[in-house]
Amino acid sequence: MSLRERLIQYSQHQKMIRVGLVGAGQMGVGFISQTERMEGLRVVAVADIIPGQAESGYLESGVSPEMIIHLDEDPERAAELIDSGHRIATVDAAFLVQIANLDVILECTGIPEVGARVCYAAIQHSKHVVNMNVETDATIGYRLAKLAAERGVIYTLAAGDEPGAIKELFDFADALGFEVAYIGKGKNNPLDRTATPDRLRLQAQKQGMNPKMLTSFVDGTKTMVEMTAIGNALGYAPEVTGGYGPSCTVADLPKVFIPKALGGIFNNTKVVDFAVGDVAPGVFVVITTDQPKIIRDLRYLRLLGHADHNYWTLYRPYHLANLEAPITVARVALEKERFLATSRSPVAETVAYAKRDLYPGEVIDALGGFTVYGMIEQFEKAHRDGEVPLGLIVGATVIRPIKAHCPIHYDEVELNKSQVIFQLRQEQDQLLGC
Repeated sequence: MSLRERLIQYSQHQKMIRVGLVGAGQMGVGFISQTERMEGLRVVAVADIIPGQAESGYLESGVSPEMIIHLDEDPERAAELIDSGHRIATVDAAFLVQIANLDVILECTGIPEVGARVCYAAIQHSKHVVNMNVETDATIGYRLAKLAAERGVIYTLAAGDEPGAIKELFDFADALGFEVAYIGKGKNNPLDRTATPDRLRLQAQKQGMNPKMLTSFVDGTKTMVEMTAIGNALGYAPEVTGGYGPSCTVADLPKVFIPKALGGIFNNTKVVDFAVGDVAPGVFVVITTDQPKIIRDLRYLRLLGHADHNYWTLYRPYHLANLEAPITVARVALEKERFLATSRSPVAETVAYAKRDLYPGEVIDALGGFTVYGMIEQFEKAHRDGEVPLGLIVGATVIRPIKAHCPIHYDEVELNKSQVIFQLRQEQDQLLGC
């Protein structure tokens, strides 16, 4: 039975799968729009801190104005309105997660602290959580997964984002018994660690994007947190700080993403990295086998490989991000399926690097801003050297001079210890013995 058929069957015996969405930006509104075309699944509550943003998201997605009710308190009343077919709009995410008849909470803000608060609160209210906020997951994903398991609910990242698309390729190859040697993604924006929202504002406007979001793409932060999330979930660490990030084509992947002994770039296997070039917006895994018959068949089938070695690339040329995420939400609600989460000790960390020289008294701004960018690092090295995880750095005050393009250490900043993400990270570190 297809997923669509299961959704139809579910809606015939019960009500629609009811989703509470936090974050009505580009990603969130796209998710609402896609679900309006689906059977058996609807976004029925939306929270966004900007007044009117939740309502606008509904309207842009084709929801009738008379169905939309603004409410910032009284979760029981909200549940009644949802049961009668209305949609709730609110500015308060903490209120949204208290609504009893929501089946799944989707976190879609991209802000580490907001993601931590929403995911934690949802889990405490025994709600399943699909997290599209990889910035939060890269920092405290291990802790959130454990908390969810303790409460008997699901915490997972989503299909469609690059970590999820990589996971689908990995699962396919792994189930067939192939050794997955390398995993990775393409990066389609030229890498510029010094990018700022001001410099990219016009480009962002042309693309209909938030300038900070585009900046986080261009300065590499988004790529780093995505690689950290999938690396930790699968146990694949970066080999060097920031990854190699070679410039190559799709055809070059089986020549580049292979061991150095065969002409590639890696000393080891089980590595996560990225490629700059026409690989984007795709994702890939590199597989190998030593079974002679399978080798002959892979060559006969013309899988992307090389005549001189036994490594092949499974490549997916697209990922649909928010438009694909409803698949994960549906499977969480129907099957209680955890698609992608960190259940093992993390092997990767995205750490904060200074985007320019920073001086005592300065306060670190948001990701995709003017002061910091992220770099993937091996977890043990980052911990040993006292480097600050990127998700903890926002709002920190600089207490010692920090040179541009250097990692930021715990003794160089005063972190905002009142943040939920800081508290959950402390719990995570204690669990890991850090």
